[in-house]
Amino acid sequence: MSDTGRKPFSDKVSDTMTPDSQKSYAEQAKEQVTGAYDKVARDVQPGESKSTSQSAADTVTGKSSDAKDTSATHQQSFVESAKQYASSAQKSAADTLHSAGEYLSGKSDETK
Repeated sequence: MSDTGRKPFSDKVSDTMTPDSQKSYAEQAKEQVTGAYDKVARDVQPGESKSTSQSAADTVTGKSSDAKDTSATHQQSFVESAKQYASSAQKSAADTLHSAGEYLSGKSDETK
């Protein structure tokens, strides 16, 4: 069982086992964001406060010995992933609203 606030082990395994070609862009973006968040949490959380199973999982997934150095890199990666995901969602919503507006105003029929 994973510690509170951490990505469940079953999700990590599922993310790894399913090929990206079988995932939607939203699923891939979600995995990147949650994975980046979990890496930050892994590096920031002191070892003595982790459960035995969480500590073992962090060791297996490549826990860095110096959390302070890697924490800043992971935080920046998390922020960039979140920005990209938000930007993509915003563009998709704008495109959908634009298309809906054209459809409702009848402009899409005039262009055909």
